[in-house]
Amino acid sequence: MNPRTALLVAHGLAAQLGGPGGFRLHVPDFTIMPGDRVAVVGPSGSGKSTFLALLALALRPAEAAGFFLQDFDIATLWAKENDPALARLRARAIGFVPQTGLLLPFLTLRRNIALTQLIAGRDDPVRVEALADRLGLSGLLDRMPDEVSVGQRQRAAVARALAHDPAILLADEPTASVHPTQADEIIGLLTEAAGAGTAVVVATHDIARA
Repeated sequence: MNPRTALLVAHGLAAQLGGPGGFRLHVPDFTIMPGDRVAVVGPSGSGKSTFLALLALALRPAEAAGFFLQDFDIATLWAKENDPALARLRARAIGFVPQTGLLLPFLTLRRNIALTQLIAGRDDPVRVEALADRLGLSGLLDRMPDEVSVGQRQRAAVARALAHDPAILLADEPTASVHPTQADEIIGLLTEAAGAGTAVVVATHDIARA
């Protein structure tokens, strides 16, 4: 892989869930370039979330003939147990929006959004405020997650994933629990991120917005 052109390259990637007779996902080849926008579509149970977990370096594959992220040989790092380089790379290069938000319940929305900046060492409170404003959360930043709606928590999760300017943004059904107007705003933010060079991969049933 040439790290100056391709951001991520995977060959022969496979995940096995539930033992030998369980679900198996096989990805022969997958490449992401900076600024790419990729929609992963398919019915429930087809492996969309599993695929994103592999790309996020959160799930160790059953097989990986080759996997490169930027200038890191991920397949080699996976072969080592608990290599701290994987955690550092996830913190610096990847933003992730889970289906259900998964905010930390003991942190305010502001601190949840800023968490990726803290882990990546990129403190930028102005960006936190700007993202919150775009997503209609400005007046809610000092509230706890259980004091806001499901849709507001999901929007905060989107802001958190973008706050540290990741190289890759992975989003699992990011618009599933928000109002259509807010869904358009979320997709607009992801599109802007792609325009600035972030690779965006979205798993979705919302084909019209993908």
